[in-house]
Amino acid sequence: MAKEDLFPATRSTWIGDQLRRDDTGRAEVNRHVMTVYALPLRAYFLGTSERWLGDADDIVQGFFADRLARDDFFAAWQQSGMPLRRWLMNAFCFYLKEQRRRHRRDNRGSALGDDPIAFCGDPDRAIDRAFVASLVQRAMDLTREGCEKDGMDDHWRVFEEHHCRARPYADIATDLGVDAARAAVMARTATRRFRMTLRELLARDSAAAEGGEDIDDQIRALVEALA
Repeated sequence: MAKEDLFPATRSTWIGDQLRRDDTGRAEVNRHVMTVYALPLRAYFLGTSERWLGDADDIVQGFFADRLARDDFFAAWQQSGMPLRRWLMNAFCFYLKEQRRRHRRDNRGSALGDDPIAFCGDPDRAIDRAFVASLVQRAMDLTREGCEKDGMDDHWRVFEEHHCRARPYADIATDLGVDAARAAVMARTATRRFRMTLRELLARDSAAAEGGEDIDDQIRALVEALA
């Protein structure tokens, strides 16, 4: 699957819509954030000078528990105009500094000083690469679930076998008892669903439903991060 073919045009205001709902909507947003952004934040943490603070997964989950519980957290993000992954990285950086100060206090060290957190390499690039990997995996999971719900299990199977395992359509078709042309059509149907889901997930990273950074620019930047 060519990189430039991953993202067809669409637009989403999913996070804003969910935040305007009741607590159930907020819970859905929190679940989305924890599912998609845990891997990027883990990658960021493992590249910092603060790895001594503890297990990466525990640190990330502690951050989510602290920040996602704040009533104004997403409102502040929306006002910032920043991509959500950047906003979370900045908030995570502040959280790490808080944990560092707490550790010093608990161990009777000096609580003074707030040195910048050092990062080995380019933190934005590290976040982007992990974000793409997490986004694609989430889109795969959601597309598979959607296909199964709609009785299109075989469509998903062809897509996965061909694009993820590089099996020829002819071989997959034999397994399913259809011809190769039919298998290719089934794969294209699942591919369209995958692309739509992937783009919808990417749109959720934007602080604004309209205006702001053009989504095609975001796509190009993320594709470059894979190089």
